[in-house]
Amino acid sequence: MRKYSALLEQEGIQFKRTHKNARLYTDSECIAIESMIAAVHSGKKSLEEAVIEASSGLKKNISVAPRGRDSDDIAAATLNEVKQLKIQLQQQEERQKERDIMFVEVLEKMQQKINRMEEQQKQLLAPVPEEPELKAPESSSQEEESKPETVVAQKDTRSLWARIWNK
Repeated sequence: MRKYSALLEQEGIQFKRTHKNARLYTDSECIAIESMIAAVHSGKKSLEEAVIEASSGLKKNISVAPRGRDSDDIAAATLNEVKQLKIQLQQQEERQKERDIMFVEVLEKMQQKINRMEEQQKQLLAPVPEEPELKAPESSSQEEESKPETVVAQKDTRSLWARIWNK
């Protein structure tokens, strides 16, 4: 910085100084020096050309505000913003935990309702015990031969809802 600052001072740029004679750089002066260094390192310009270009840019846009004070203000503002973001993040995490708890409660209630409904369906579909047939007076063997044989009960393979609605 000292080398580039001295070159700019030779071109007529005056830097503000502290009581110990240290240079105070403004943002525009820092940007000019950085662009000067970048131009030289890229090989696009010689050091002399970069110094002349930077000094003419600084002469057109004179800024006397010291950089130190601005950077302190920026740092303080950044810290405040970080603190606010942390608080917001904590609040969001708390709300998310509350939502998760509510979600779990609702899921548990739904599972209980489903279990009750399944129990009710099982009760509806449970086979009803057959009532014993009333014994009729013994008929003659001729009537027995003429009666059709009883149909063997077959397992119903229809779906649950088809059986409920008899379809």
